[in-house]
Amino acid sequence: MTDHSPQRLTREESQEQTRRRLIEAACKQVAERGFAAASVRDIARAAGYTQGAFYSNFSSKEDLLLDLLRQHKEQEASHILGAIDAAGDDFSAALQALERWARSFGMDAEQAMLATELHLHAARNAAFGKAYAALMAEQRKAYAALLTRLFSLAGQTPPAPTLELAGNLMTLARSLAIDHALYGGTAAGKALVRTIRSLFSAAPVR
Repeated sequence: MTDHSPQRLTREESQEQTRRRLIEAACKQVAERGFAAASVRDIARAAGYTQGAFYSNFSSKEDLLLDLLRQHKEQEASHILGAIDAAGDDFSAALQALERWARSFGMDAEQAMLATELHLHAARNAAFGKAYAALMAEQRKAYAALLTRLFSLAGQTPPAPTLELAGNLMTLARSLAIDHALYGGTAAGKALVRTIRSLFSAAPVR
């Protein structure tokens, strides 16, 4: 006879499930109610846990959301760099890989509200702002390295420092994604593709 009873989770799997549910609940609560109004108690309750379970996994709301941001940024950078690496020394293939990622870039309304809340909280809270800025700086460095490689493959000189270009692209992407999710503005991916192509069409050949 086949045993159809639910498989018992390991301690590590159970903890990962708890963290994932707490993160999902926190994202929803912060997006709907705002960072200040979303309490740890509300987040834990929405996830089906106690405050004790929350504090067994995260030291604060800020800690939880910074962990989420860190994972998201690392996964995003890894995905893009992996696609570019797969293109080898073929600039056209590398640019197409970057454009495929750009077209898939977007947010729904909840993600847009969450991104806005985190940005505002970073401006209002010095400690959170410092950690938030550090994550953004790491992302800028990763994207600057990516742009440097693309310009090298294209045999072109960047029209501005790649760190500056990376920061501009990040700001544009975030703003367009939020506008599109909340107000139906220009799709972020479409605008990013046009902007990325314009960088290379405007860059001088070495």
